[in-house]
Amino acid sequence: MVVQRAFRGSPAAPWFAAAVRKQTRHRFERGSSVHIRSTRGAAIAVLTAMALIPATLSAASAAETSTPASAPGVTVGEQATDPSTARDYWTPSRVKEAVANEKQDEIDIAHEAAVAAKATTGAAKTAHAGEGPRLTAEAPRFLPAGRDATGSPAVLAAVPEMAHAEKVPFPQSIPAVIVGKILYVDAAGESHGCSGASIIADGKNTVWTAGHCVHPGDGSGADGFHDSVLFIPGYKESATSPNGYDAPWGEWVAQTFVAPEAWTQDKDYNEGDLAAFTVKAPAGYTNLADTVGALGYRFGDGSDWSDIIDSGFPGEGYNRTDMDGYTQFFCTGNVVDAANLNPFDDRLEMDCDMGGGASGGPMATTEGQIVGANSHVEVDDSGERINDNLYSSNHGSQAVAVINRINELN
Repeated sequence: MVVQRAFRGSPAAPWFAAAVRKQTRHRFERGSSVHIRSTRGAAIAVLTAMALIPATLSAASAAETSTPASAPGVTVGEQATDPSTARDYWTPSRVKEAVANEKQDEIDIAHEAAVAAKATTGAAKTAHAGEGPRLTAEAPRFLPAGRDATGSPAVLAAVPEMAHAEKVPFPQSIPAVIVGKILYVDAAGESHGCSGASIIADGKNTVWTAGHCVHPGDGSGADGFHDSVLFIPGYKESATSPNGYDAPWGEWVAQTFVAPEAWTQDKDYNEGDLAAFTVKAPAGYTNLADTVGALGYRFGDGSDWSDIIDSGFPGEGYNRTDMDGYTQFFCTGNVVDAANLNPFDDRLEMDCDMGGGASGGPMATTEGQIVGANSHVEVDDSGERINDNLYSSNHGSQAVAVINRINELN
């Protein structure tokens, strides 16, 4: 359902209050290069407690209220390769190539995002910021019947500030397997890797990710979506086959893509680097949500969030050598507006050292609702990452338009 909702119940709060919070946080946390790290026990407690939040066992939709005619435009495209061929394409050697390309992908995307950010400094206006009505949409997460647990959400009143990503302790358990690896082939025929998450939608077969994980954002429209796109929940390196990978929860081939025109036409990192796609269930499965569950979402409720859990499959990280592109990691902490003094840049910023390969992974609340998707980091001219900032496009009206269109297609 689409609902009009005030962020944290305080829409009239002075705009500078958030700026003060952000500047203070940067001064005491980043200026001193000191971060509070959780113990591994605390990290495990966070993910364990996530499983104790009561789940809604019926699908929720953002399409129950029609999308306004003035809502942002979206681009819809179809997977060019049939499911069987797409699954067969991803041999262990091609997956290894995709993981190897994640470092360069991170650098290229970071440079592009930096150029885009400079274009919106001061009072500059992007092509999409501020246009049309402010749209919001919200849906709870979903866990498969018989696999949910009961408990008190109060357990997750706060999570530790953990910018140093830890390995997910139970990667083959629900809800960890809601997050998975995305593999795709670009127009040049090169293999690449991203992350994504099952998201609640009509049809129960939808994945949420970053726009650049499905489309180059070069104006190529509906014909420009990547090929052989595959979503693998519970993806991991094979323990029995050298350089191989396992898909214990099946390989789900993309069918229909939806991305904002803000991305497909204009490569807008501020608001457009987000997308969704439907998947086809492999043999032996019914649908994605009933198999692994699905995250809910809160779109259009602002850029400042407390107690966020960010996850993905990074092949790179800031000052890290232990990320291999096959293992799921997660960070926890607060998310702030990346540029409070610039009203036309509402990106989400989080302290998290995950890098290439984690693109598209969800920034989610402790209630299991997506509020952002990993988009880009910051690098210097030589391509070296300069801090542990991790950014998401703002998930406002563009995200609402995408989830509404996905629901209309199912």
